[in-house]
Amino acid sequence: MAAIYLGLTESAIDPLPPIRWAGGGAPGIPTDNSKQVEKASMLDGSTRFNFKSKHPRKWTLEWEMLKDTELADLITLNQYNQSLFFQNNWEDATWREVVIVGFSFDPFLNAGSTACRYSASMELEEVR
Repeated sequence: MAAIYLGLTESAIDPLPPIRWAGGGAPGIPTDNSKQVEKASMLDGSTRFNFKSKHPRKWTLEWEMLKDTELADLITLNQYNQSLFFQNNWEDATWREVVIVGFSFDPFLNAGSTACRYSASMELEEVR
């Protein structure tokens, strides 16, 4: 399984927890590469589009069955209020500068105090 890295620098960072699901299905890491377009209506009723010169990419990462320590690592990353370095080896080995624009987590399975697992979702957006 390819590693995904997210941290303050490009070196000396640990990989994110492996993506895994309770059902054991094949993982998917969607990458949104939508264009940024502004639509404007003119006085004569015509429509004009302004295409931005930069189109930042977005990634949605989701986990199930996270351990307490793995969730704590993700929470720590979310608490950094600055851009981070991201490498998604599922896609390529390019380092990208990103920000966390969304993060949520929930208890996934609670079978006692030592068997609690979590699901989490993190949305990243490329900084240009």
